[in-house]
Amino acid sequence: MARRPWAGCQTRSRSSPGLTWSAAETAAHLVTALDNYRELLLGTADAVAVPVDASSAETAALRSAAYNAAQLTQFSERDPVRLADLLVPSAEAFLDAAGDRQDSERILTGTGISMTVPTMKAALLGEQVVHRLDIARAGKMAGQISRTDALLVLGGIMVMLADYLDLQRTAGLHAAYELRFRGGPWYRLQVNDGTATVTGPGRPVDWWVAADPAIFLLIGYGRVSRRSQIVRGRMMAGGRKPWLAVTAERLLPGP
Repeated sequence: MARRPWAGCQTRSRSSPGLTWSAAETAAHLVTALDNYRELLLGTADAVAVPVDASSAETAALRSAAYNAAQLTQFSERDPVRLADLLVPSAEAFLDAAGDRQDSERILTGTGISMTVPTMKAALLGEQVVHRLDIARAGKMAGQISRTDALLVLGGIMVMLADYLDLQRTAGLHAAYELRFRGGPWYRLQVNDGTATVTGPGRPVDWWVAADPAIFLLIGYGRVSRRSQIVRGRMMAGGRKPWLAVTAERLLPGP
């Protein structure tokens, strides 16, 4: 990770396509997320003491969005150079705190979901690589996500996937999906009436999708659509129940 990854970006007020946050707000979010997870690990922050609008949100995704927004209102720094200088120390402080906890321990977060230390690391890495790309796009700079980083993040996402399932949209749905990460592992997602189980591949599925891990990650974060990637030949899909391709995009609630 570069020590000052966006220090030269002069578009602090410009937002990336698809985001309401400015580049400076996005950078501030990266710092506050690292600091918040460190405080949760140290026990100096209470994930239960969330804002009213966050605690009343119906899904983990909505709680996360409300929690992040509340953190930004409490953190006023918006200078890209200062934020760039804060980023690496915040990351190092989080890793130091994580090193003092057992990998099997579960820590309650502001989303209402408890995570192990490895899952917290994967979640934070996802924030870093995706939002770094957002900032690069806002500043019209080049940016990409490596296969290695994408696979690390996706491993954590698979652990949390069931917790983020949209209960209303998946009520009454019984279907099996296979996610094939090119150059990486494959996963089987079984959805049964609002619940989900993620396992390894092997058993028959109704619908499958295959793509580069970075493409999967960008789809999961809502930066590109599954349909656009299929049209461009960057993703392949198939199965005995092709109509499930539509439901697959609705499994998880939007931010």
